Amino acid sequence: MSAPRIHGIVLSGVGGQGVLSLAQIALEALRRSGLHALQSEIHGMSQRGGSVHAQVCFSESPLTSPIIDEGCADLLIALEPLEALRYVAMLRMDGHLVVSEEPQVNMEGYPPLDDVYAALKAVRGAHLVDTEDLARRLNHRQAGGMALLGMASTFLPVSLEVWHDVISQRFEAKGARITEKNLEAFEAGRGLVQDTVGV
Repeated sequence: MSAPRIHGIVLSGVGGQGVLSLAQIALEALRRSGLHALQSEIHGMSQRGGSVHAQVCFSESPLTSPIIDEGCADLLIALEPLEALRYVAMLRMDGHLVVSEEPQVNMEGYPPLDDVYAALKAVRGAHLVDTEDLARRLNHRQAGGMALLGMASTFLPVSLEVWHDVISQRFEAKGARITEKNLEAFEAGRGLVQDTVGV
C-alpha cells in the first residue's frame, strides 16, 4: 500500500499584499480539517514591493519538510501576474493557477501586460481574476487576496464551515465590519468557479 501523496500550495506576490496571511489561513484550515500541514519560511524580500512567496505542504500522513519540489505543487495562488510566471514551474501538470490580473509594477522593464496575460492563459488550469474590479464592486480595497483564496478553496479538501471559522478568527480583532468584508470577498472568489471540485 503506497503512502498518501504530499500535496503542495505555492503562494506568491509582492511585499504588502498579504501573502503570509493567506498562507497562515490556509495552513490553519488544513490542520483543522484533520490533515498534517507545514508552512515554509517566506522567501524573498518581504518589505513592501519586494518579491515574496510561501509554501504550504499537506498530507494525511506526518510531514518532515515544508518544501515543495518543482513540478509538484497542486495549487499556485498568485497575487500578482508576473509573480505567477516566476513560480509557474512549481505546478503539477494537473494543478491549478489562481492569479490576480492586477499588476504591481515594482521594477524597470516590467514586460507588456498582454504578453504576461497570454503566457498565463497558456498554463493548463489557469484562472485569471480581475481583482481590481472585484474590490471596486465589494467596496473593499484589499478584497483581492481573500477572493483568490476563496477561488482556490474550491480545489482544497476543506469544508466551507472551517474556512469561515478560520477567517473569522483571523480578523475578529479588527472588528465585525472587517471580518464581514473578508468573508464577503472569500465568497465572491468561490462564486467565480463554476465547476468546484474536492469539497
